[in-house]
Amino acid sequence: MLLSKMSTCNSRPSTRCPMAAAASLVGDHNISDIARKIGVGEKILINKLNDNIDSHHLNLQQAVAIGDVTGDHRILNAWAYSLGKTVIDLPEVGLSDEEVADQVLKLQETIGDFAKTFRLARQKGVITQSDFDAIQKNTLSIITTALQLNAEIEQMVRPDPNEPAAVNSASLKVA
Repeated sequence: MLLSKMSTCNSRPSTRCPMAAAASLVGDHNISDIARKIGVGEKILINKLNDNIDSHHLNLQQAVAIGDVTGDHRILNAWAYSLGKTVIDLPEVGLSDEEVADQVLKLQETIGDFAKTFRLARQKGVITQSDFDAIQKNTLSIITTALQLNAEIEQMVRPDPNEPAAVNSASLKVA
């Protein structure tokens, strides 16, 4: 998750916070367009996004609206990160059986890439920021691929024809 497409591409994860993420929107988006779409004055929105101004505060409804209008959910991502959590896009389902098999292979491949990247970083004796970035990319790919597989498998769930149908609990009551 990057705070700003322009200015903080190399920011350390520990420096990310929701208000800094909100402030970074100003450099990457047309604020007057966003303000118009969410029904706030442009100067008011700029003040709300400026964490050095105490007279205006961005509320949750506005933060959500900004994410919806821009498709940029860095505030949500930063908030989750500040709580030790992460946001993962849920996958769409509908893969063929062959594509599901390919997803399983992709998962195994990504786990292998993760292990190799981590081993090589440790072998050097120090894990650099670029090493961590590569490890994190592989980690997120593993999670995303596993969620995709889980969603696809969930769509395959059907009643077992060999199991008796659920017995109605009302018919079990003794008169």
